[in-house]
Amino acid sequence: MRWRRTFSGRPEQTASARDFAATLFAGAECVDVVKFVVAELTANTLRHTRSGEDGGWFGLEVVFDDPAYVAVVDNGGRGIPAVRQPVDLLATGGRGLYAVSQLAHRMGIEGSPVLGHRVWVEVELDKPLTDPFGSLRSVAS
Repeated sequence: MRWRRTFSGRPEQTASARDFAATLFAGAECVDVVKFVVAELTANTLRHTRSGEDGGWFGLEVVFDDPAYVAVVDNGGRGIPAVRQPVDLLATGGRGLYAVSQLAHRMGIEGSPVLGHRVWVEVELDKPLTDPFGSLRSVAS
């Protein structure tokens, strides 16, 4: 099953999008992964694109399948989403897409700053939420 929904580009809409996806994946083992992915991708789009400006919006697409599919579409602007490596575990930002990439079965970033981006993630239905930095913390200690 596939659902698509648009949200206004206000910060509180991150929680609304996360809750919407959580309802659709209720009972699936990957529900917490989906919630994390939606929260991270929507927060990024509001922080780093025109979606977070007055009149902005973002789109959310979720597909309940195996693997599950989650995509966030933004209004473009201010750069291109990228997974940063190496990850600075002490930084206050810049780790979100890396964490998403570690939870994903597959991940992609499409589009442009002019036309907008689609950041998509496939997650295995039976994948529970784990700490994507666990192995890095043990190495860093």
